[in-house]
Order: sequence, then structure tokens, then C-alpha cells
Amino acid sequence: MPIARLDHQSKTGAYRPDIDGLRAISILLVVGYHAQPWLVPGGFIGVDIFFVISGFLITRIILSQIKANTFSFMEFYSRRIRRIFPALIVVLAVTYLIGWFVLLPDGFSMLGKSIAAGVAFVSNLFQLRQVGYFAPDAAENPLLHLWSLGIEEQFYIFWPPALLFVFGSKRRGVWMPAIAAASFGFSLMIFFGYKDWSFYSPIPRAWELLAGGIVAYYTDAPEREKRRFAKLENVLAMLGVAAIIFAAITLNKESSFPGLYALLPVLGAVLIILSPNSPVNRTFLSNRQMVLIGLISYPLYLWHWPLLSYLGIVRNGMPTAIEIWAVVLGAVLLSWLTYRFVEIPLRQRKNTAPKLAFGLVTVGVAGIVTVIASGFGFRFPSEIRDIAQLAPHSNAGLSDKCFLDTPGSEFNSSCIEEGDRPVMLLWGDSTAAALYPGLKNAQATVPFRLARFTASACAPILAAGTDARCDAANDIVFGIIRSSHPEIVLLHAWWGGVKDLEKLRETIGQLKALSIKRIVILGPVPVWKRTLPHSLVNFYRLRHAIAERITTGMSGPQDDERMEAFSKSAGVEYISAWHTLCNSEGCMTRVGPAPSDVITTDRVHLSDAGSNFLIERIRRSLFPQPDFNQ
Repeated sequence: MPIARLDHQSKTGAYRPDIDGLRAISILLVVGYHAQPWLVPGGFIGVDIFFVISGFLITRIILSQIKANTFSFMEFYSRRIRRIFPALIVVLAVTYLIGWFVLLPDGFSMLGKSIAAGVAFVSNLFQLRQVGYFAPDAAENPLLHLWSLGIEEQFYIFWPPALLFVFGSKRRGVWMPAIAAASFGFSLMIFFGYKDWSFYSPIPRAWELLAGGIVAYYTDAPEREKRRFAKLENVLAMLGVAAIIFAAITLNKESSFPGLYALLPVLGAVLIILSPNSPVNRTFLSNRQMVLIGLISYPLYLWHWPLLSYLGIVRNGMPTAIEIWAVVLGAVLLSWLTYRFVEIPLRQRKNTAPKLAFGLVTVGVAGIVTVIASGFGFRFPSEIRDIAQLAPHSNAGLSDKCFLDTPGSEFNSSCIEEGDRPVMLLWGDSTAAALYPGLKNAQATVPFRLARFTASACAPILAAGTDARCDAANDIVFGIIRSSHPEIVLLHAWWGGVKDLEKLRETIGQLKALSIKRIVILGPVPVWKRTLPHSLVNFYRLRHAIAERITTGMSGPQDDERMEAFSKSAGVEYISAWHTLCNSEGCMTRVGPAPSDVITTDRVHLSDAGSNFLIERIRRSLFPQPDFNQ
């Protein structure tokens, strides 16, 4: 394919292929991070490199035209429209089309808002009111990545007139560094609790683009470039590469970024741009493959995130590595097609700006209409819409006074029901708390008193040593068991998170020493990779039916088998929740036709209906003695 040179060739007469190579580094970092964050945990710095490149090229173009007395605002913005709008229109339209079939009304309405914000180039300001860039839910926003385009466009709007003012000032050599320093100072607000503002606002981000602008201002290419010492450029380029690699490897989503950490990619990019004659620039960054990736970097940036986001949505947030990289390859192919058959032809036509502007506005209007229509809810049946809106943790046991996460809760004797019937004591974490509705319901047919002692993330293990809060709570429970001497102690937890079963064995030994008649371990319930309601929605998306059982998207039976083997070796009874809820045809999703009949409303906690169903199914195993039956 022909490699068409971009704006900075025709207007400055000094095309630098190494700049496109640097673009390639930027997009590879970003795509790698979005595809599999563990691969390049700090890959998000690629956007900061893009900012420096944009600031450098735009300032260089404007300054060269000012010096030649040929600068025109109309021509400048016309070129920006021809450069940015074609690929953006195509990607927004396709993203909207996919969303029509994939997204639920709330998600589709949010997509409409994101499209409208993207068309207005205020996505970064829109995201300030949404979840943070590194939040888990951000992966479900197919247009989250447009925040950086918003910052660049805001820079393109305000920088040309500002640069004209600076160029006409006697102190023009001071203005740019001063503005950049002020912007950098604002970026440090991240250390005062303004993380999202520091990330999304153009004010604390402007210095990154201005860093490139300062390089363009103080370098009079190509004459000055020829006078540089080759050895110095070699050192600068290597330092720049080292700074970028160090940031990409050591930073991660927990880092206070941008802030001071942004200096690494920004200064790294600056040093590389300052070294056009180094081997890094001439050999590595300027080779044909890197230049080609750089040329498609803009459409690749636009394409890759919506496709990865939709993949995560339809695969319950757990796509395979093969699926991820297949989507990335698809994004590369779409990017090349977009560059070759959309960008190049339209960029070369002089009178397309009004039509492109109209096309982008049309897409924005579609987004606004979608918001007004509340996401066109008729696309999904009411049952699916109701299931999608189920509140997580909707189980009475998770608000019980003897579940320690409930405000005002406390472990004491009031957690044991009064009377003279036999006592069954429930001990475990929040998944054990979710058994409360079913056990209360069982009292209609089985004469027992219920004692319950549950705490989030606290398996029924004494002196586990992993959480002081849990150790203290479990010590209280054991003391109550010693004094109340229940007939049955029922142990339940998210057993997949318990790695040290020997501590559990020791706890069982201490219970046996109290002469507890029956110690019963209830095995793990299925753990859904996203949520069960989400899995039901995805099943409907693909098959247009509400599944009674689902075979994928949940943990396998390995934890059940592991706990059953442990229980036998520890000499205690074992009841399998997995085999009660799952079989060879998959795991149950509902116990009735109503939305509230969904067995689990989040990833692991049973609903009231799910709790009632499970306890009823295991009732005879849990209460086999004659004195527990009527």
C-alpha cells in the first residue's frame, strides 16, 4: 500500500518518519494495556506520548505558516476536520450499530450520551461525571477512550490564537514555558484528592501538549537539526527510550497518574523528538513497519477500544486470550481499511469539510435521540430488562443484625433465637449470610432454633492470620459456640478463596473437642464471572431466549471436589451446593418466572429465592435426625 505522508510533510517540507514510528510506540503501548494489562501495566502512558507528538506537530505547522505569512484559521480548522472527522464518523456509527444489538437500555442511553459528548469534543469533561478511567466498570463504556481526543481538540481550538499572541510578543520565549509550568502545577492537584480532574481536565493536561510545542518553538528544523552533535542525540534518544520503557513497566492503575509520573513519558517523548539523527530514530523508528503502524495509529486508537469493550460485555468480562488478540487483529485490519479507503481519499479533497461536519453532527443527533428515547427499551423484552435492573446483594441475610457488615450489628447472644428447640449455628462469610432466608423458611417444617454469625470475607477459620478483623470476630463466635453448645454447626464460605485448609482442619479439631454433635460443611455455590443477571442478558443477546441453565461464565466444580475431599479427610459431613444447583446441562439460573426468582443477583450471593430453593433441596441432608423432623 502507499504510505501517505501526513500534514507535517506538506506544510513544513521536513517529513520525519521517526515521528510516525514514535506514534507506533504510543499506540502499541495503549493497545497492549487495554488488551491485557499485565502485559504492559503502564501502557496507558502511550496517550501522553501522543499528546507530546500532537503539540509538537501542530505548533510546528502553525509556526512555519506564521513565518511564511500564510496562516489561516479557516484552512487550519478545515485540515483538522479532514484529518479527524472521517475515521471518527465511521467508528462512532459502527459502535452505535453494535450497541443497538448488544447494549441494554441503560447502557445504550449512556452510549448516546458518550456519542454526543464525543461529537462535541468534550468526552473528557463528560467522563469527569462518570466512573474513573481505571475503575472496573469503565470497561463497559465503549467510548471511554475519546477522553483524549477531547483534550486534543480543546487544545486545537485554543492554541492557534494563543500561539499567534505569543509569537507577536517580545517575551514569546517565556510565555510557553510559563503556561506549561502553570499547567503542570495544576496536575499536582492529584495529590490533594483531585485524581479524576487531574486525569480528564484539559488544564492539568495542557503542559504535555505544550512540551511538544516548546520543542517545536525552540528547534528551527531542519537547519538547526543538522548542527547537532550525533553523540549527544544518541544519548538523548536512549534516555528517552529508557524513560518510556521504565514508565510502561513500573507504573500501573494504582499509580497516582498523571502527576509527577507523567514526566517520564513526556520527557521521554521530548528527548526522542529532539534526536532525529540518532540510530533509534533513523533505524528503529523510521523503518517501514513502524511508520505504517504509526500511520494507522489514529484509526487503530479509535477502533480497538470499542471492540475490546464489546467483547468484554458479551463474554461476561472474561474473554480468552485468543478472543482478545483476534479482536485486536480485527481492529488492526479495520484501521488499515479506514486509513486506506476513508482517511486518504477524504483528506486529499479540499471541499469536504462542511460535509464531514454535517456527518459528525448527524451522528451526534442520533446519540441525543437515543438518550431522549431512554435507550430504545423495546429492543429487549421486559423480563430481560427487569432482570438487568436487579439490585445486587438483594438478600435479607445481608442486612441481618448478625451480619457484621450491617450498621449497628454485633455478635452476641441475641444472634441465637430463644426457645428450647435444638440449635443450628451458621458460621461463615457473606455467602453464609445469604443462607439466612432459606434457613428461616425451613423452620416452617423443621423444629430448630437458628444462630447465625457471619462477616464479609471472613471464612469460619480460627487464627487464620490473614485479617485481624476476621480473627477477632471468629474468636467471639467460637466463644459463643463453647457456651451455647449447638447441636449442629454449619460452616459455609466462598471456599475458592480459602487457600490454607490446614487452618480449617485445626478449627474443626477445636470444634470436635467441644463435643459438637454434627459439624457440616456446605460446599461452594457457583461463582459467576460477572453476575448471573449479566449472564442471562448475554445469553439472550446471542440466542434470544431466557436460559434456565447456563454452561459457561461461572466457576467450575473443582472447588466443590476439593472441599468434599477435605471434609472426608477431616471427618465431617459434607453437602454439595454445586451438585444441588448444577448438573451436566449447566447451572440453574432461576427457580421461577419472575425476575426476583433469579438464583443469584450478583456474582456469588444467593437471592432470597435462591436461598430458599437451596435449603429446601438439602433440608433432609441438613436435618436427618428424627428429632429434627415432623
